[in-house]
Order: sequence, then structure tokens, then C-alpha cells
Amino acid sequence: MHGLIRAKTASAHARLEALPFFQALQQGCLPKPAIISLLRSLAIIHAVVERELSHVADSRVAEFARHVTAKVPLLMADLEVLDAAGIPSVTSAIRGALKYGAEILADADDPMSLVGVLYVLEGSQNGGITLKRSYAHCLRINEEKLLYFGCYGKDTAANWNSFTAGMNALELGAEQAQAIALSATRCFEGLRTICAELHPIAEDALKHHVTAINFEAGDHAMPQNPYEIELALRAGRTAWKSYPYLEKRFGDRGKRFTSSDSCWLVALTRMPTHTATRSLEWLRTVLASRGIPTIVLEGHLRAISRALSEEFPEHPDMSSRFGPFLAALDAERCVLDGGANISNLIKQYERRFLDCDGFTVASAAPLLVSAWIDERSGIAGAFAATRDWFADAARFSSHWINSVRAFEIELDRVGSASC
Repeated sequence: MHGLIRAKTASAHARLEALPFFQALQQGCLPKPAIISLLRSLAIIHAVVERELSHVADSRVAEFARHVTAKVPLLMADLEVLDAAGIPSVTSAIRGALKYGAEILADADDPMSLVGVLYVLEGSQNGGITLKRSYAHCLRINEEKLLYFGCYGKDTAANWNSFTAGMNALELGAEQAQAIALSATRCFEGLRTICAELHPIAEDALKHHVTAINFEAGDHAMPQNPYEIELALRAGRTAWKSYPYLEKRFGDRGKRFTSSDSCWLVALTRMPTHTATRSLEWLRTVLASRGIPTIVLEGHLRAISRALSEEFPEHPDMSSRFGPFLAALDAERCVLDGGANISNLIKQYERRFLDCDGFTVASAAPLLVSAWIDERSGIAGAFAATRDWFADAARFSSHWINSVRAFEIELDRVGSASC
């Protein structure tokens, strides 16, 4: 198997290594934005591969991949060490990574295709151990600070031998072996497309791209003004910290998406009002159906609007861009929340929740009410998407869960009375 793939990919591998990118790297003159854009591109690819492998159905592939070290944490650590957040990306390279990531997903219906991708990515660590010093020289840092390149260190050769032995041990027919070789060739070609864009860098290629904030965020709009980016990140942190539920349920990945979403929301303030409103309606539906009630989005938008008003007073149109959407939410509540009855219920049950034994989460009552309003406003499944997490017996006590059920009954009673 190893011999077949090596022979089938030899020419694609050679074309990749012949690129000006690697010549500049070895000459010590590869620009920092090129290396950072490479790391961002690799993070996109590894994220796709690692997420697919985490739920792959083929037990042979799952067992084979179990011994492969996750690379996304290493790439994230390298980007943080390089203080990459404020450095623009080579956007054409990022788009190449996104395109190749989509191809991996399309091919993943056959789990064996992931073996071919792993062959290239794991094999690159053999070259990474020798090129690590060159990367560090171009970046003007100590090579020990870089974790991704040559991540196996002195065990690189042994790790590769173990990897290829495991691949050879897979019981495959000739057709599957050819499919793996084709997948590996496509990976080399995908990497070549990315690296060809990274050097030399076109004059207009460097822009702030959302993957600098969240490598899983795709290719949506991003502010180009660094002050607007900083404002977006600050507003995102405010929104995130307002509801501990977000951290407890969605963790670091959710935090990254909050930051990238915040950049997109700030970018919306420079678009026509009708475009912004339509986009916010779409985002509301997506978030609510995934267990993020609209109250979270509303607080996020108000935080952005306040910050824009204070820091960009010369652009009042930006700070007021979310006005129609927020006004519609206010009107919706007036119709659906039953007036003071809902407010009283929130106060009553928030105290009741926090008095429960075991694990508790602050602001559960307003979150559940917001999800309930989302459901009644036409977002099917919105209430269950939030309620089910708060009613999980593996997480909460029976006292808490009974309180959630009682709260739901009270909400439905008030809702029926207000109709």
C-alpha cells in the first residue's frame, strides 16, 4: 500500500516542493503573512479531517486514525504565539483551503479517502522536522516555539514507520487502494494550489479574513478597519460573558464562532438596512434552532450598536443599522410574552433554579423564555433545542429538571391566556 501511494503521488509531491514558496523558505526570505496564511489554511484542512474522523463509521479507519495526533490545537497555539490575529491573510490561499476542505467533505462518503489525506498530512511532518528551523528563521523566533512543524520531534521516523505499517495492514481491495492513492494525490494538489498563492504575494492579496478569528468560519464578510475588528471582538466577549450557559454548552469552539459572528455583524453595519435586516433574520433562525435563543443575539447587537455610537460618532448610520430588526423583536415580545406575567415568572423561576442542588446555570429562565418566544414566532424546534439541554438528567438534578418542566407548563399557560 505504502509503495503504491508513494509511486502514484511522486509527481504531485515534486510539483509541490518545486514551488517558489519553498524556495523562499529555504532562502530565509518567506514573509510572515505567507507563513501565517499557510497555518490558517492547514487549520481549515485539519479541522475538516479531524471532525470527519471523529465520527467515521468504518471501524478500520477509526482505529487507524486513533493513533494520529490532533493537529488543530498545535496550529492554534502557533498562531497565538505569532500574534497572528492582527495580521491579514492571503485571501486567495484561504479560499483555496476552503475549497479543498469542501472536496474532502464531498469525498468522505468513502471513509478510505480520509486515509489518503492523512498519508500526505502525516508525511509532511517528515519534511516539517527539517524545515522547522527555516520557518523559525523567517519568523524571527526560536524554533522551539513552533509546535506544528515536525510535531513528533525525535519520534518522527518511528511515528511514520508505525503509520505506514498500519496503512499496509488495512485489508483493502485493489479498487480501494487506488481510491486512497487518488485521495492522496488530490491532497498534494490542494496544498500546491494553496502554496502557489502564498509566494510571491500579489499586491492586493492581503486582507483581513474571518479565518484569522475562527478557522472554521468559512468565507463570510469581515471588517477591514482594525479598529472595527477590535470593537467586534470586544462586543463578542461581552455577549459571551453575559450568559455562562454558552461556555458550559459550547466551549471554546462556541467562543470562536461568537468572535467570527461578531466580525460579520459589524460588517453588516456597512451594508444597506434591508440587507442587514434580512441577514439578521437568517442568523436568528440558525442560532435559535441550535440552542442559542434570540436574547443572546439581541444583547450582542446592542453591545455592537453602543460601541459604534461611542467610538464612531461620525457614522450614526452604522450604530443604527440594527434598529429595524431590534424594533421587530420588541414588538414581537409585546404580542407574545403576556406583559408583566412573563417578567414575574422569570424572576420567580430564576430564584428557583439557583436554589436547586447540584449543577446550576445562571440566567436559565430568561434563556428558556427567549427560546419559547422563538418557537412561537415560527422557528420550529427552537424551544426544544434549548430546553433539552437544561433538562438533561446526566447534567442536572431531578429538582432542577422538575423546575424546568414546571416552568414550561407556566409559560404555555400564560401564552394561552394572552392569545
